Amino acid sequence: MRTRFAASILVAALVSVSATGCAFITPQATTSIGQVTEGVDGNVSPDISVRNATLISDDRTSASLIVSLVNTGDEDHQVVMQYEGASGSSKEAVALVSAHSTLTIGGDTDQQFVLDGVDLVEGSLFPIFFQYGTVTGTKLMVPVLSSDWQQYDGLAPTMTPTPTATATPVPTATAVPTATAVPVPTATPAATTAP
Repeated sequence: MRTRFAASILVAALVSVSATGCAFITPQATTSIGQVTEGVDGNVSPDISVRNATLISDDRTSASLIVSLVNTGDEDHQVVMQYEGASGSSKEAVALVSAHSTLTIGGDTDQQFVLDGVDLVEGSLFPIFFQYGTVTGTKLMVPVLSSDWQQYDGLAPTMTPTPTATATPVPTATAVPTATAVPVPTATPAATTAP
């Protein structure tokens, strides 16, 4: 009877260890945190990092770049952001990122970078090359989103109204009254009396 009791305890211990023991050999999902944003991250160099790069477009021919450039180095850097337009021409913008600081471009900031003359599809990836100085740089495939998402409402570039010609009335010739002869009273001879 004691052997049966000991055997049942041994079986229970083996079942519980085997059921919970897999956690010892399986990697935990919480130890590997992935990217949890819509944008893409990348490193230009050990000093310059690109964080949460996203394009917002509503018209498929222009887009606002929303990105944070992080400089962990001791020197200021001019980061070049370069892309290819739909016509094949290369276009770029330059941003000065101070040492030990983060520069946010787009969104509600004063710094804006609008890509124009591009051919975009919402949900696709668009290549933008980030580089500074003589550093090789990195090409990131940046996601294209629309301002239909609540958090991106109003962030897409807006079309600048094209000035239209307004009709200005041109003065036309009008009839000017001409002078008419007005009879002028003439002096009548005064009566003379005879002497």
